[in-house]
Amino acid sequence: MKKKTAPKKTAARKTVKRTLPRSRAHSQSQTLLFRRIVIISACLVLVVGIAATFNRGAASQAVAGASITRGLFVQATVTIPSVPGATGYNIYYKQYGEQKFTNAVRNILPSVHSYTISYLKKGVNYQYSIAAVLNGKEVSFTPVKTLTNLTSM
Repeated sequence: MKKKTAPKKTAARKTVKRTLPRSRAHSQSQTLLFRRIVIISACLVLVVGIAATFNRGAASQAVAGASITRGLFVQATVTIPSVPGATGYNIYYKQYGEQKFTNAVRNILPSVHSYTISYLKKGVNYQYSIAAVLNGKEVSFTPVKTLTNLTSM
């Protein structure tokens, strides 16, 4: 008599995708490239830090130079007239003898009653005119006047 045996169970096979092994030379070159980038970046930061430390005196001289040049300029305070309904004012000024106004201070708030114009050349006469701004348009220009109250900065 023949012995009965249980049927053999077969496990389901998983499909495995075979890949090529990664080249060691490729990963080593990437590591070397990364290290070079890190070293170069660190050297650049070090050089900039050293340069900033040594140039500290030059930066303070530049600031001191700005205060020295202030002696070459003067300033003048202009009284702004009150125009009912004005949303702002523009001041136009020029050197005496010029045909057109070459400088302007714009968008002065209507709450401002006087404005100081700075960095005018010392020894030069200036003229100015003020325009009121109403609904986006300039109206009510004052007559051209000479800046008289020049003071050192």
